[in-house]
Amino acid sequence: MKKHTSIVEEKILQEFPCWRGVNLLNHVQNSFNIEMALGFAALYCPEIIEVDGCVLISRFYNGDIERLRELYTDTQKIEKWVNTWSIGALIKYEDELGKDILYDVFGECLKHFWQLRANQLFPDKNIVVELGMELLGERGLAITMYQA
Repeated sequence: MKKHTSIVEEKILQEFPCWRGVNLLNHVQNSFNIEMALGFAALYCPEIIEVDGCVLISRFYNGDIERLRELYTDTQKIEKWVNTWSIGALIKYEDELGKDILYDVFGECLKHFWQLRANQLFPDKNIVVELGMELLGERGLAITMYQA
């Protein structure tokens, strides 16, 4: 038997303030409904658009490519400006948890799936999905996607 582990280790359950199962899958089964599951599917596999050579997460783009081209001289800067978001802004941030490890693991999951999505849609482009602290002034851990 060959085991291929999940990108989220089961031991993360120990960090949860309230367990609802004996493993992560069981926790999800006991905690979330179909609407939440579909919402997370959209978060992990977002709609991505191409605008004037830029690869953008459509939810973050507000249709102002002309203004962005005036402000930024290259495509990568535009992509970073549009696609950089705090992990805490993408999901309800609960400071009182005091569990930054949960947000770190969540960020790694988003990075993994956004990279898969970008690679699937743009096999001929070098798309980078990056996590970092305070990226472009975002609060705490942030994620971004851009062409290298």
